[in-house]
Amino acid sequence: MEDLKNQASADVDDNNDGTSSPAIHKSSGDDGIMLIPRPSDDPRDPLNWPVRRKIPIVATLCLATFAGYSSGLALQLVPKPQSALYGVTTTQMAYQNSCATGGMAIGGFVFFPLSHKFGRSSAVFWSLFGLMIAQIWGACMTSPDDYAHYLGSRFLAGFFGSVTGILGPRILIDLFFLHQRGRAFTAFHFFFDFGTVCGPTLGAFVAAGRSWTAAVWYEFALVAFSFLMCFCFLYETGWDRDPGASHESPPKAFIANRVATFFPGTKVAPPTSWLQFLKVAARPFIVAFTPVTIILGCFTLVSFGFYIAMNAITPVWLQKPEKIGGYGFTSRQNALFSFTHWVGISLAWLYGQLASDRVPLYICSRRGGTWKPEYRLHALWFPALLCSPIGLGVFGAALFNHWHWITLGVAQVMVTFGSLCCTPITVNYACEIFTTAPAEVAIILNLYRIGYGLSVAFYINPWVDLMGFNWAYGMMAFLQAFSFLFVGLLMWKGHEIRQWKLGGLLNSEEGECVIDEKHSSGLEAQAECRQDSQRS
Repeated sequence: MEDLKNQASADVDDNNDGTSSPAIHKSSGDDGIMLIPRPSDDPRDPLNWPVRRKIPIVATLCLATFAGYSSGLALQLVPKPQSALYGVTTTQMAYQNSCATGGMAIGGFVFFPLSHKFGRSSAVFWSLFGLMIAQIWGACMTSPDDYAHYLGSRFLAGFFGSVTGILGPRILIDLFFLHQRGRAFTAFHFFFDFGTVCGPTLGAFVAAGRSWTAAVWYEFALVAFSFLMCFCFLYETGWDRDPGASHESPPKAFIANRVATFFPGTKVAPPTSWLQFLKVAARPFIVAFTPVTIILGCFTLVSFGFYIAMNAITPVWLQKPEKIGGYGFTSRQNALFSFTHWVGISLAWLYGQLASDRVPLYICSRRGGTWKPEYRLHALWFPALLCSPIGLGVFGAALFNHWHWITLGVAQVMVTFGSLCCTPITVNYACEIFTTAPAEVAIILNLYRIGYGLSVAFYINPWVDLMGFNWAYGMMAFLQAFSFLFVGLLMWKGHEIRQWKLGGLLNSEEGECVIDEKHSSGLEAQAECRQDSQRS
């Protein structure tokens, strides 16, 4: 796509009073896709920024979220050196993962309201600075009595590391039109999830034959590079689309612009009183208790939680001796096996790039070109209803019958693919029904994923001991398939469920004409689009 600023200027009708309906956006190309939301004529509008400016911003966000989520989990696969140093069991050393995960669950609640006060880019920038401090603290905990302090450093690593993952969706909504968001969310959440998957693997390889602190310093270097990228390429994307809204012009000189964007007293964010700050801080709780969020959250909880339940068992049983049902893997072989996650998440990225925008736009075109947010959810049929349940069933059967480790690897790929396909699609859908509150949505869905993922690690072993691998993971497969009923309910009655509002935050782009009449079918919806155009 060519320069979006020029494209948007060409695609939008002149509108001096800024009150025309977004339903009459002109097509952005020969495919008949409309530009939603309607960009203003102001070149400062993030929707009008050229691609050469947007791509570095997205790349920086992807790198920052990868570094953030991988830092706290870098030593997940190599607990033995630290357990020997601190004089604790490997199980107690594994609490570092729970501490990091707990920090990830809390960080967004603190930095989200701060982003309203000081700007989104500033919040991301300073969270990375805090993450660097946490990594330095963790790497220096090399005395036998530093166990508790090290766990504290992992909590802070998760606390600061989660911020880009929370604010990233808000920035993507600012930058991209509706028909581009699926691919943008897929790319962003690929690195989001890849950080949790790849971080432990890279940490194990870096620490192999070296001190465990090498993995922590490696992550510090990655975070420091992300910090530098933020300083160079990140810009404030907040833009008020209300008619008559005023916007500050940031300085044009590079250094002056960076100072205005990142340093205390930032001049690029709209003024926010402390009373407004407190109101904003309460908004995630309003989102959390909205019925549509609860329904979507139940599906998210199961989908990601059972993926964690699989990961909690795999490294342990791979390294157990074969005579007691394990596979006798070494630590290095265990790290190599974790590349199955890489395969699964890469397939999830490919599927998202191919399907996350095409499937909903195709359905929209077959139904008159009028948009409904629930069209996004139809991309979940294959990964969530087919791949994840089958993968969980095969995983349990493979461990129960001690099938070849390749079978275990195939099951791992299927579950990883199915679970991680769901993240960008569900977050994108939720952000599009809370268009004024996407960061709040990201906080709550992140809490659903992490909350169950954090708890399942504590009872998965008793569950397997009680029921055996075949019944435990077979039950998970059935529950995974059953949880798709929550998605089906939203597909069927999503519009009605979204009428049950709390706090007035639910706001979607439903009813917008996304596909023009030439490229769509469905007479009733086409008539609606024509009526919208005539009214405006």
